[in-house]
Amino acid sequence: MKTTFSRCSLGFSLVLLFAHSAQASSLPDLVSNGSMSFVAGQPADWVLLNPGGEFWNTFNSGNLSADGGSYFGIQDLDNFAPRQNARGLSQEIDGLVIGGRYTLSFESNEEHTNPNFLAQWQVTFGDETQYSTLTDTTWITDVMHFTATNTTQTLQFVATYLPGALPQILNLDGVHLTADPVPLPASGWLIVPALFGLLGVAKKRTG
Repeated sequence: MKTTFSRCSLGFSLVLLFAHSAQASSLPDLVSNGSMSFVAGQPADWVLLNPGGEFWNTFNSGNLSADGGSYFGIQDLDNFAPRQNARGLSQEIDGLVIGGRYTLSFESNEEHTNPNFLAQWQVTFGDETQYSTLTDTTWITDVMHFTATNTTQTLQFVATYLPGALPQILNLDGVHLTADPVPLPASGWLIVPALFGLLGVAKKRTG
């Protein structure tokens, strides 16, 4: 009877540990259309910050990101008045847990006549703002971490340019946002060797 109980306890505990690991590896993506698919001429499920402004749908189809397909771009038009760019885009993210940690990843690059590390995305999620890595035509992936302060927050990308960037295009693709897995308490991992010890004792008693 004790042997059966020990084995059942070990099996149940290991199932919980494996379930926790599986949950961490299959967390849902909270961003809709992170691949920047275009519908009716603009990226679906995103809101342009300047709806009447200009933007690009895949400036160079011969230089795609790892995400592939179409991508979104904003061109520096500061010296081309009255033309204006769309400034960037945003999306409301709901279902957040206050105090929860979230990981954002995305790809970006810079294109046009003189791509030279002069453009980057200003990324805001809730009350926190971070900046993407400066790059040239090479697509790079940025990974950022945020803490939610509300159950619904705005994820926003604003194109920013350094002096000399005109008329460069800053591109965006492959946007993903996931909740960080809740870490298993240290005590949860400490019970594993103890449970294997119990199984060893049980085997000796039945041997």
